[in-house]
Amino acid sequence: MEKKQVKASLFDKLPLLDKNRAAKFIIYGLLIAILFGMIMMISRSIANSALEWAAVANQENLISYWEGIYGYADFIEREQEIVRIQNWLVFQDVIFMNIARVGVNIGLIFCLVGFLSFAVNDKIDEHTRKVSLIIAGLILFMMMFTTFFSGIYIAVG
Repeated sequence: MEKKQVKASLFDKLPLLDKNRAAKFIIYGLLIAILFGMIMMISRSIANSALEWAAVANQENLISYWEGIYGYADFIEREQEIVRIQNWLVFQDVIFMNIARVGVNIGLIFCLVGFLSFAVNDKIDEHTRKVSLIIAGLILFMMMFTTFFSGIYIAVG
């Protein structure tokens, strides 16, 4: 007896989720992407405010030195500590932005799977399936574009 090997097409390999599970994937993906996006924004805000924080800390340090609260050696030590903290505030952006970027991409993968599941579901009308496929394509394009080119962002304001 010969066994027939059936080749599965790409269409058959796509995740086949029901409507409710696909909607949950999209919602969970959006929540994950929003959470990590907020981490990105907070990290960027801290890094952008590092210079202002250092200016205020240096001013307080200088006033404390002038008022005689501590001596010159303590003044220099505090000044070096301010520089170290300022550099850390700027550098933390690199660490947290990369972690958050991975988290956002994981959330977008959940959304992508959800929209692809809508697109391959036969129980949904044709128009919704086409729109879901277009949205999935846009999510995939955005993920690829932001992965390969890291200096891209959208500014609203």
